[in-house]
Amino acid sequence: MEAKQFLAVFGALAFLGTFALVAVTGGAYLAVKILGEQRLSRWTGLASGWLFGGWGLSRKLALALIAVAAGYGATLVGASTVSHNYDLAPGQEKYFCEIDCHIAYSIVSVEKTKALGAAATQTASGTFYVISLRTRFDEHTISPTRGDAPLQPSPRTVTLVDNQGREYFLSDSGQEALENSLAGHWIPMTRPLRPGESYTTQLVFDLPADARGLKLLVASPSNPAWLGRIVIGDEDSVLHKKVYLQLGS
Repeated sequence: MEAKQFLAVFGALAFLGTFALVAVTGGAYLAVKILGEQRLSRWTGLASGWLFGGWGLSRKLALALIAVAAGYGATLVGASTVSHNYDLAPGQEKYFCEIDCHIAYSIVSVEKTKALGAAATQTASGTFYVISLRTRFDEHTISPTRGDAPLQPSPRTVTLVDNQGREYFLSDSGQEALENSLAGHWIPMTRPLRPGESYTTQLVFDLPADARGLKLLVASPSNPAWLGRIVIGDEDSVLHKKVYLQLGS
C-alpha cells in the first residue's frame, strides 16, 4: 500500500472511530448530568429494550451508520469549502507527505519550442512547453533514526491549467521524442531518492497559442481513485481546492 493510501484509510477509520467515541462518551456524560444515576439506569433499561426488541436490531444499526456517515460527509464538505487555492511562485516547493518523510516539487525552468527530437522530427500542434520539474527528498523532515535508506516517491500526475480553466495533459508524442533525444538520460519522477538528494524530470505539453496564466498541478492520486475523494482534508477530496506551481511570465 502506498503512503497516501495508507494515510487515507487510517485517517478515515480514525475519524469514524473518534466520532463514535466522542458521541458515546459525551452522550453518557450528559445523561448522567441531566438524569442522575437512578433515572439513567431506568433509561438504560428502556434503551436496551428498544435496541434489542421491536423494530429490529439490523434496522437500528443501519440508522446509526447513516447518522455517522452523514456527520462524516458534512465534515468532509465543510473542510473542503473553507480550503483555498494557492499559486506558488516559480522555485517554491509543493510538499507531499510520505510515510516517514516529505517529497518536494518545484519548477526549475520552462522552455518553448516548435519541434522536438534528435532531428526536430516531432512538431507541435501549437507550441511544446518543456517543463523541468525538480523532485527533492527533504532531509529535514525525517526522524533521526530513519537512516539513509532510499525512498521511491509515490506515483504523481501532472496537469497544466491556464487562466480560462482549461486543462492540458502530457503530450505523448512530444514526451516520447524528448526522452529518445536524451538517449537514456531522462529521469522518471519515481526514481528512488536518499535523504537530501534531488533530480530533474523534463515534462512536455503541447499548448495552443492562446494559453495564458499557466500553472502546473502535481497531484498524488489514490488507488482506487474514490478513496482520496472521501478523505477529509485531502487535496483530491470532494470540492477541495488545489496548490499549483506557477510557470511565471
